Amino acid sequence: MAGPPDVAEVAQQPLELILARNLISIVSVAAVLVDVDGGIVFFNDAAAVIAGQRFEETGALSADEWNAEYGPLDADGNPVPLDELPLNVAVRESRPAYGRFWIRADSGLLEIEAAALPLVGPAGYHGAVVVFWPLGDGRPG
Repeated sequence: MAGPPDVAEVAQQPLELILARNLISIVSVAAVLVDVDGGIVFFNDAAAVIAGQRFEETGALSADEWNAEYGPLDADGNPVPLDELPLNVAVRESRPAYGRFWIRADSGLLEIEAAALPLVGPAGYHGAVVVFWPLGDGRPG
């Protein structure tokens, strides 16, 4: 996994990502900030509790790294195709999107709901904020 971002990396991000990072830093719901490539460029403390690691420990993660480590998974434990994720729907259709799936959390498999909001500025699409919340304590049954 990559290390934490340095000051130069943060300074090079579009203003929309910087402002979104500031916002999700202070909310109590788990949230991740993704760039135009779907990579995780920040996640807040509420997401860190679920993941079992703080962003300062993991640093930025590519979409492939994030998916391999945490999922998301369908109810049968299979990876959810990237084009079906709320994030990608939000980007493709330029609208908020919602989904329900499983992730690998620090405590085991966890069912979550997630909503993605695209971040669009004067120069176009810059990424998205994805907020998510647990539905239960693990796979039923």
